[in-house]
Amino acid sequence: MSTRTRTRLPGRLAALVTAALLALAATMVGLSSASAAPQPATPVPASGGEAWPDYGDGDADVDIAAAKLLLIQIGFDPHMDYDRPIYFDGHMSHSVRAYQEYAGIPETSRLDADTWEALSDDTFGLYRRGSTGEAVEAIQRLLNAKYALHLLTDGIYGPNTEAAVRSAQNDLGIGVDGIAGPVTFRALITYQDYDR
Repeated sequence: MSTRTRTRLPGRLAALVTAALLALAATMVGLSSASAAPQPATPVPASGGEAWPDYGDGDADVDIAAAKLLLIQIGFDPHMDYDRPIYFDGHMSHSVRAYQEYAGIPETSRLDADTWEALSDDTFGLYRRGSTGEAVEAIQRLLNAKYALHLLTDGIYGPNTEAAVRSAQNDLGIGVDGIAGPVTFRALITYQDYDR
């Protein structure tokens, strides 16, 4: 019986490798359809989407509540005040800084682009019906705030959460599958055109 050692690429490296392979595949498809009518080039942001929002001490937003839940999930509990979950307070600043040190990114004590990318890489796989936990509650809170829904924020990915994710994916112009993964998470966080 043979044994194999399995190596796991860090999240960002895996994402870069995947993006490079997708770009190569797209190029190959483009070469094979050279006879098709020319299409205008649409620039794709290098970051893969809209810019991540930036939050620090004193800020308040549902995105901060989502980040608090993700920090709890990975062991950096900011002692969330469930009466005021959307506020970036001293506990949050301390937890963010500790997480940034752990993740090997600049220690700014802010929810900046590097921190959002690392949090996404460390917490977002694919969440679907039957999934549970803090990341699911974060998705529910984001959907409630940004789409004026009334989902139960119980951290259980049930049929109502799945339907809400599908609707949001359609609105955000991303693949509609009812599964909340890194693309859906980023689209929900970066979506800022909603009534607060």
